[in-house]
Amino acid sequence: MERGRTVRRVIESQPEAWAQVLASDQWREWSFKGRVLLAGSGTSYYLALAAAAIGRKLGMDVSAVPTQDIILDGSDLIGWYDSVVVISRSGETSEALWSIEVARKQGKAVLGVTCNPKAPLVNRADQAWVLPYAHDHTVVMVSSFSSMLLAFEKAFAATVSRASELNALVSAAPDFVKRAHDAIYQVTRALPRRLYILGAGIRYGIALEGALKSLEMSNQTVATYGPLEFRHGPWGSLTEDDLVVILGQPQYNVHERQVLYDLAQRTQRLLTVAQPRWFGTESLPGEAIHLPDDVDDLWCGPLAVIPLQWFGFYWALGAGRDPDAPKNLTPVVDLSYGAR
Repeated sequence: MERGRTVRRVIESQPEAWAQVLASDQWREWSFKGRVLLAGSGTSYYLALAAAAIGRKLGMDVSAVPTQDIILDGSDLIGWYDSVVVISRSGETSEALWSIEVARKQGKAVLGVTCNPKAPLVNRADQAWVLPYAHDHTVVMVSSFSSMLLAFEKAFAATVSRASELNALVSAAPDFVKRAHDAIYQVTRALPRRLYILGAGIRYGIALEGALKSLEMSNQTVATYGPLEFRHGPWGSLTEDDLVVILGQPQYNVHERQVLYDLAQRTQRLLTVAQPRWFGTESLPGEAIHLPDDVDDLWCGPLAVIPLQWFGFYWALGAGRDPDAPKNLTPVVDLSYGAR
């Protein structure tokens, strides 16, 4: 059997799931008024970080924590918030279910977000968003991440009367998936020693998720930093054998482009994923993958993660691993000793 066949299919089919996200109206059933806490584990936590950053850009009071924080310090943490949103692809992860229990005991309204309609999370939360069409049925989360992120974007966009802007993102997705594939296929013909992914603000959660995909599928060395933070301690470890990906944002391009020039002193293996206006008219170091310029950059997270998914996929194949069967991982984390 072809290695990674399922993961490849899931990466390629994400635009189909996104169309169903836009067609659904279940996102209207939850209000993001007041102080809202988003929580998840692993990929679901990185999704929470990305969604919370977007919400704050729109003027909402949204924060994100890993579910472990609710379990370990719930009595101190939960009291600050009016509601809690718990994210779990399977809806069965121990920490997700324990977090709901902690929040409910403190009288907080709880929204559960999952891709499994039969999950215990659906019944334990006050309300639930369910995206069965986005369930990957793989160990690594792919479409489930991007689709649940888009669901948050649609809910947020509807709140500020900008929901129609997401149509352009979904329309651009099929072509972008192919362009990202072709670019990453070329980049990974020579595999790096290490991968660094740089992202800030609404792209930081995306950078973390991209790094996790490479770690899960390939078991190689990858790290995530903010673009300016990388010029401190991490800068010292960079060599010409390393690849650095910058998830650029037009509003930060003055600073991020300077970091790119500095990086070019140490390695020629550079890739920037950003809208065309990030690049300006200069000839910049490294390779580029252009996000569509007819979509507000605020909404481009589901697209920006796709090159990173492809990178993890091809790095795994190059390392002789099967993206469909990551080493030492399971689809659901069950900490069977129970909440304490």
